[in-house]
Amino acid sequence: MQHDRRSMVCIPSPVASRMERRAHRAIFHRALLGGLLLLLGVIVLAAGPARARTQHWTITHHEITAELEVQGHRLQVQDQVDFASAESADAPLHLLLHRDLHLEEVRLDGVPLQVSEEEGFTPRHFWRRPPYDRLDDYEAAREITVAAPAGGWPSNPRLEFHYSGAVYDSLHPPKVAYQRSFDTTTGLIDERGAFLSGVTFWVPWCGEGTFTYRLDTVTPPGWESVSQGRRTAHEEGPDGRVHTQWTEEHPMGEVYLVAGPYTVREAQGDRVKLYTFTYRDTPEELCRSYLDAAGRYIDMYSRMLGPYPFSKFALVENWWQTGFGMPSFTLLGDKVIRLPFIVHTSYGHEILHNWWGNGVFVDYDQGNWCEGLTTYLADHLYKLQESQQAAIDYRRAQLQGYLDYAVSGGKDFPLREFKERESASTQAVGYGKTMMVFHMAELRAGHEDFLTALRDFYQAHLFEEASWDDLVEAFVSSDDDPSWQPWFEQWIGRPGALQLSAHLEDGASRLVLTQEEPFYEVDVPVRVTLAGGGVRDLEVSLEGASAGLDLPPAAALIEVDPDCDLFRLLKRSEIPPALSQTFGATHSVAVIGRDTSGAVREALEGLAHDWARNQDMVVVSEEDYRDDPSRSVWLLGEGPLLRRTLERIRAYGDQPRRILDRAEQEGLSAVITLRDSDDENRSWSIVRVADAGVVEALGRKLPHYGRYSYLLFEGEKNVEKGSFRVENSPLRFQLEESE
Repeated sequence: MQHDRRSMVCIPSPVASRMERRAHRAIFHRALLGGLLLLLGVIVLAAGPARARTQHWTITHHEITAELEVQGHRLQVQDQVDFASAESADAPLHLLLHRDLHLEEVRLDGVPLQVSEEEGFTPRHFWRRPPYDRLDDYEAAREITVAAPAGGWPSNPRLEFHYSGAVYDSLHPPKVAYQRSFDTTTGLIDERGAFLSGVTFWVPWCGEGTFTYRLDTVTPPGWESVSQGRRTAHEEGPDGRVHTQWTEEHPMGEVYLVAGPYTVREAQGDRVKLYTFTYRDTPEELCRSYLDAAGRYIDMYSRMLGPYPFSKFALVENWWQTGFGMPSFTLLGDKVIRLPFIVHTSYGHEILHNWWGNGVFVDYDQGNWCEGLTTYLADHLYKLQESQQAAIDYRRAQLQGYLDYAVSGGKDFPLREFKERESASTQAVGYGKTMMVFHMAELRAGHEDFLTALRDFYQAHLFEEASWDDLVEAFVSSDDDPSWQPWFEQWIGRPGALQLSAHLEDGASRLVLTQEEPFYEVDVPVRVTLAGGGVRDLEVSLEGASAGLDLPPAAALIEVDPDCDLFRLLKRSEIPPALSQTFGATHSVAVIGRDTSGAVREALEGLAHDWARNQDMVVVSEEDYRDDPSRSVWLLGEGPLLRRTLERIRAYGDQPRRILDRAEQEGLSAVITLRDSDDENRSWSIVRVADAGVVEALGRKLPHYGRYSYLLFEGEKNVEKGSFRVENSPLRFQLEESE
């Protein structure tokens, strides 16, 4: 085989990575750590010139044998790949492979083929339509070109690839810490475990299309491997190495290989094999709790949506803190699985992704509907199972996150443009707003009709890409109601939220609702509490600028959207101040308190500069601070400005001072957010730490507590959190009781 290595200049063109999104579909979504997901830098590329017609190939099946060698981080692979031929028998075959894997040979029917290799790749070789994402999703890839054999390609050729090399991309922290962010890698083989995914390009990949595969792995003694599909063979060889076979008969867009020094436990669910792959120090009872929970979740969602689409589900423990949801398994960090709430919350979210995202694929060019739908049928549902009030609080928190991170920061966008979460603002829109749209859809359709539409959608598009339009069509067809199309479009096709106001007229006998443009067609819930007892839940159909409701004579209390059922722009007076308001501020300043010194001052300055790298934040000492009303404020440490702020902002009484006094007496760190007395859109967040050693940990943790007004930490552990009470709401009217 002849090799021709040369450099290459990429044609500027946006590039899409469906593999990347499927690869990192995850948890804490999730409730966790405050949680988790990918955060990579966005590269915006201009569209290139008109491109020449390119012959495209499609992989239909892989037969892979992969051997892991922990020493040297090495991987050795033989892959027999079945292709659907290009349109021309002499068209070259363009493939992507990991940049550090040495391609030893490519054979067709035992005959070596001529191969050339590039340092990068040409996007037009891999997508039929102009794709639309980031080239850094492909940082591990290089292009391989296989020339046609003499006489041209046979129909549906099978090529045999042999390659090996080291795969080790060190973990990368997120560029900006936000709720549910975590470290990432394009792939690595480490003494603690191995993680290879689509973005590793550890098997040849030629662009669009899905394939089936069989994967035979050889792992070191005491190690076990996991991939998609069924475990169809498993034995220990004479040398102690473990031979495992995974067979995936459903179409996939990538091949995962996760391995480590695992203990395997099994259980049999209803037609589904359940596993845990955990490290040897993980307690048996913890594993059994995950096996039992998996069976319950799969049974619940199978009844709700349709049969579970895979033959197994596995919990796989990881040595760094992840929450990845793959087809038929989830990869959770070793600290994550020990959090007591995960098995009751985030774990079910990951299992549900086997219906949405890993079962019905997402057409990302048309927008990502599945994260919000999974959030609604998992995170929100679990809150509802806890109590009605817990679900109301959860919806209010999503609305507050949207206000603080997307609207206040000027980062709102239509749902049709949401691809994946990479920041607090994309999470607030893509998860929070989408979740609320599905909540409103269920209220509009009724519970049973809502589930009927989802079942029809699932059945029609299992193992296919589906778009928002496909999902909307399921609602239209389920009850033969074409009005679903414009109803959905007003929420997903444009940015923004319902901006709702209310006032009383005619001596408080009539309620008038108004909205700002652009108008929404929406049924607004109104709860009327009657004097002497009794409650009436009413609706007002609001289509244009205003609509009215005549109130019952005995009305004593009127509440508009009291349960946060509508996706609307909250008014600051409806909600308590929250840390998210300062984190989400477009402009902010971090002031290092004058009375802070030594190691604490140094640590707080480091934290402030770390935060300032990715936002418009000015860091100053208190001596140099001059008030700028356009900036929200971080008060870091102790000083006169903190004391003056507590005196000036009195809306929360003595509670902020009592929290700080308790922290000082008990050696705790305290975080408090107050809303400016003169400008409700400006916040002041106080961070006073017990010692310098906790500053770095608090810097990581605080973005996960954005919904709270105050926090207390003992060391790195949160020991108390809460929100200040809201006294008045502009959508709540207390009337005198009627006689």
